[in-house]
Parts: sequence; structure tokens; C-alpha cells
Amino acid sequence: MVESLHLSASISTVCHRLRWHLLFVLALYVISFAGGYVAIAVSHPFAVSLRTSVLEMITREAPFTTVASILRARSLFMAIAFTFLVNLSSGAFFSTTFLGVVPLLGGGGISLITIYRGLTLGVVYHAVLNQSPAAFVLGAGTLILELGGYVFSGAAGIALSLATIFPKRYGNESRWGAFKRTWRDVATLYVIVVVLLLAGAIWEMTGLFLLVGQT
Repeated sequence: MVESLHLSASISTVCHRLRWHLLFVLALYVISFAGGYVAIAVSHPFAVSLRTSVLEMITREAPFTTVASILRARSLFMAIAFTFLVNLSSGAFFSTTFLGVVPLLGGGGISLITIYRGLTLGVVYHAVLNQSPAAFVLGAGTLILELGGYVFSGAAGIALSLATIFPKRYGNESRWGAFKRTWRDVATLYVIVVVLLLAGAIWEMTGLFLLVGQT
């Protein structure tokens, strides 16, 4: 009980300290997603081309084909576990957090990845969200949970990339000290990342599992 309260207090403190990082990443996702959603709604050539290439990738390349095979084999637990691990590793840590070890430029890279991801999801999810009420619920839940996880992982990466540039802003006089402290903040934020991505994997895979079972 005491440990749980301590963890909750730590998470609250870190979220408050990095609130502008979180709001920045959230804004990038919302704006880029809205841009992609509107662009595909009006059939902008770039958006149509992007959607076509993404859908081709989903039908031909791993890990998407792997997930489809697992679902067809009716293994829900494996589908959830695989999706969670892929999202946590490549979707969150390596693409939106670990880049932050590169001072300043890492934060720029994370921002660009965030914009591209939001734009792509807006282009692809336009059809999902307008397909049916069930598809809307499944798609909206997946977006909120998984992108929520990526907001925290992206904010953690940007904090890392700025810690050695502006150490005093991160509560330390030395660059190395600020970098180490920020890694502790990253570990704390990743409690939220893990919870959101696990919930997202359960939500998404359970919904797809039920849909596959009806076909």
C-alpha cells in the first residue's frame, strides 16, 4: 500500500514537471491526426497516396501480417502479448524515447516521427471511424490508449534530449547529473506507458478477435 502511494506520488510529480513536454507531444498528435483525417476526407492526392502505401504495407509486411496470422489461429493471448511487445519496443521506446539520448537533435527526430505517425493514423483511421458504430468504438479506444502511451514515451524522449542542453531546467547543475535524473523520470513515465499500451493491446486485439470470429 505504501509503495503504491509512493509510486502514485512519483508519477504525479514527474507528470507535473514534464507537463509542457506532454502537452507539446499531445498537440503534435492531435494536429497531425486532424490534418491527415481532413486530407483524406477531401481526397487530397498526397493523403490518398499515403493511405495506399500504408495499407499495402499492412497487408504484406511484419509485424502486421504476424498479428493477422495469430488472430486467424484464434490465439487471443498471443495476439495481445505480441502487439503489446511490438508497441512497447519499436512503437514507444526505440522510436520515441531512445532517440532522446542524442542532445537536441533527438527531440527533433521524435517530433518528426510524432507528426508522421499522427498524419498516417489520421489518413488510415478515417475509414475505420466511419465504417460502423462498432468499428468507431474499437478504433477510438485503440487510438486513445495507444497514442496516449506514445504521448508519454515521446515526452520522455524529448526531456532526455534537452536535459544535457538545459541541465538547470531539469534540476541539476551538471549535464550528466541532469541526464541521469531524467532517465529516472523516464522510468517513472514508463509505468504509464506500459499500462496504456497493455490496455490498448487488449482492447484492439479483443475487438479484432471478435470481428475475425464473425467472418
